[in-house]
Amino acid sequence: MSAILKWKGTRVFFESLTWEGTDTQVSRQITFTLAANAYRSSIGKPKIALGDVMTFYFDGKQKFVGIVTSRDKNAEIGVWNYTAMDFMHYLLKSSATYKFKKHTAEYITKKVCADLKIKTVNLAKTGYSIPKLICEDMALYDIMIKAYRKAKGHTGKKYLPVMRGRRVSVITKGLSSGVVLSQDSNITDAGYSDTLDNIINRVRIYSEKGKKLGKVDNKKSINKYGIYQSTYTKEKKVNAKKAAKTKFEGVTKEANVSAVGDIRAVAGYSLTVKDKATGLTGKFYITSDSHTFENGTYTMSLGLVWKNEMESPN
Repeated sequence: MSAILKWKGTRVFFESLTWEGTDTQVSRQITFTLAANAYRSSIGKPKIALGDVMTFYFDGKQKFVGIVTSRDKNAEIGVWNYTAMDFMHYLLKSSATYKFKKHTAEYITKKVCADLKIKTVNLAKTGYSIPKLICEDMALYDIMIKAYRKAKGHTGKKYLPVMRGRRVSVITKGLSSGVVLSQDSNITDAGYSDTLDNIINRVRIYSEKGKKLGKVDNKKSINKYGIYQSTYTKEKKVNAKKAAKTKFEGVTKEANVSAVGDIRAVAGYSLTVKDKATGLTGKFYITSDSHTFENGTYTMSLGLVWKNEMESPN
């Protein structure tokens, strides 16, 4: 296992480093701590500044490239703390107004990224031309999400924007990471909880002018928990009842697992868990991941859910 951090092509020797991300704020970040004497004397003392580019490699493969967005130097205890975020944060922090007509989500994504001079690669192809998409003073990242959510109603797939180096990619969310976690080998701690906080079991359907067109019910859920209602506005060339049913939400189940690190386990992908002590057995979707490298050890903490969901724009 080899975790390497570089600044201006020079290796930086860290005390600890955490690489992390979630499936809703997909600008991945690294946080790292340096001792005052963390550099080789032959290199000298680099002065890492805000805006400087940091690159993180694992076993020779680039896993992160981003810029330093915050730093905290504590002279008393002799450490420097830094946070760097990947280039997705430019799309999260920048907003614009667009009016698209008869364009695919992949075209829209390429357009908004190009306007910020960010390149794209391997954008998930939907093949669905969105009749109309109006975005007023909206974060560019949310525009991408809004477009792909429109496509989701047509394809049935969930999507997730991610960074591939300096390029934006969009993947089909929930693909297998290939990771298997087991109480007998790599799990160090696990637990889970459930809640009704996000439940939706009735969706009323309206026209664009606000006229009631009907509703869909999850009768089993209503009989057990009572009515939790949401709404759906009918779209052209979309089966309204089918689309409305995609808004149903059941009991939200969440799990947290600590384990020996596996670089493949990242938010947006799925894995398999075998833990009899908690009953966590089967396929789970990763909502958050935190990979920590410290004192020669590599550990990770994961947030997991039972159901694969796609983010909604803010």
